[in-house]
Amino acid sequence: MSAQLIQAQQVSGKQVAGHRAASRRLGGYTAIAGAGTMVIGAILWGTSGTDLWAALDSGNMAGYLAAVAGVKAQLVVNLSLWILGVLILGIAGTMLAELSQRRRILAQVALVCFRTAVPLVIVSYIAMLAVVVQLGGATDATAVAIANVVGWIGARADDLATALIIGGGPLFVSLAGHGDWVPTWLLRWGYVAGLAGLFSLVCLYIPGMGAYGFIIIPIGVIWMIAAGVVLLRG
Repeated sequence: MSAQLIQAQQVSGKQVAGHRAASRRLGGYTAIAGAGTMVIGAILWGTSGTDLWAALDSGNMAGYLAAVAGVKAQLVVNLSLWILGVLILGIAGTMLAELSQRRRILAQVALVCFRTAVPLVIVSYIAMLAVVVQLGGATDATAVAIANVVGWIGARADDLATALIIGGGPLFVSLAGHGDWVPTWLLRWGYVAGLAGLFSLVCLYIPGMGAYGFIIIPIGVIWMIAAGVVLLRG
């Protein structure tokens, strides 16, 4: 083998390694940024004093619309941040799946989870925005009935998308990348996220259990942050 060919192979190897290192850094920053954006949005939602899911479960949509009237701007910012955060998480999830090529089929399953969840959850947040902006403060029976239907679609689409993007996605990325960039402890956390996602979906069909399904949110968001940290430290 000629010296020139050996040198070319060495240069090519360095370029591949450099590209992979850059991809790891970008994936890490993106995962943390997406999770952080979602957390900020969640804080705004939590401090608004409104809860669409509770209103649907209790049948008190009229009370929800009355409460929304006083915090419309806050909820609009909340939902806008969630839309942005989900887009960033979708990009991060795609990058994490691309880095997890030890088991390519599982990486492809992870991509399906992320790419299905992102458009689904954006539509769900737009439905929630419609309830907030167009119906917030309304008191007539027609408005309440419309809010019940549109709000139900938004909440349930969000539940499904959440289970996919921070439940199924982390699980399959962890399985696909274990032995490559995913350490054993992160794989185990991926199992927890996957089980929490499944549990959150089961809770939808059990009366009075809906609130327990929210456990997926801290578990899945922490996994995304942890994955980002692992990539940046690698």
